[in-house]
Amino acid sequence: MIKFFRKIRYDLMEKNKTGKYLKYAIGEIVLVMIGILLALSINNWNENRKNQNELNNIHNQIVFELDNDIEELTRNLEFYNSLKPVFDEVIADSRTTDLLDDGLTRLLASSTSTNLNKSGIQRLKAISVKDSLSLRLIELYDLMETVNIIPIENRISNESGKLAEIYRDNYSWYTEWISKRITKDNSSKELQDYFVNSQEYRHYVVSNYQKIYNNYLPALKSTLIELDKIRSAFKEIVNK
Repeated sequence: MIKFFRKIRYDLMEKNKTGKYLKYAIGEIVLVMIGILLALSINNWNENRKNQNELNNIHNQIVFELDNDIEELTRNLEFYNSLKPVFDEVIADSRTTDLLDDGLTRLLASSTSTNLNKSGIQRLKAISVKDSLSLRLIELYDLMETVNIIPIENRISNESGKLAEIYRDNYSWYTEWISKRITKDNSSKELQDYFVNSQEYRHYVVSNYQKIYNNYLPALKSTLIELDKIRSAFKEIVNK
């Protein structure tokens, strides 16, 4: 095809048909430009399709990760809700040995440690998304990591660890406490007396009560509501 056009040019030049040659040259330039624009359009179309496929893949991953995070955070909420009646008895300073069967000695021995799934969010950040839904998701996870979920969990866990060290270093019943589930029928009098009567233990429980029920759970509940809304919005996008 190139040889064909070249031959036409040479024929026109040899016959000294300058006007026709100029028209031909302009037409050839136009054809070249059309070819370039067409190639660019096809390339842009392919690139856009590739980007859209990547975004669809990210959205599917985000829905999957949101499902897992919502499930884990809901378990955290249920865990602390199940402990609240015992916490309330300690706060009211109305402890009895019957509470040993309900987990009195383990109120501060177990805490939540949420492992947020962030791979999809990192991929969103990598492609510099600008849509409001993605930005809302990124902001919410940043808050969970830096303000209202993970930092509070860490403070609760640190205080629980500090109390376990006190048991280890100061109380003979530490081995008994750490080695089995404590009930009123399988524990020593010294251990029972500490958890039923100790103001030291009550003070630690009160401190963690503030962190858990006045800070962590309210933040957890509002976060779960927001996460559920965002998950629903992403599911709508995925299902289109």
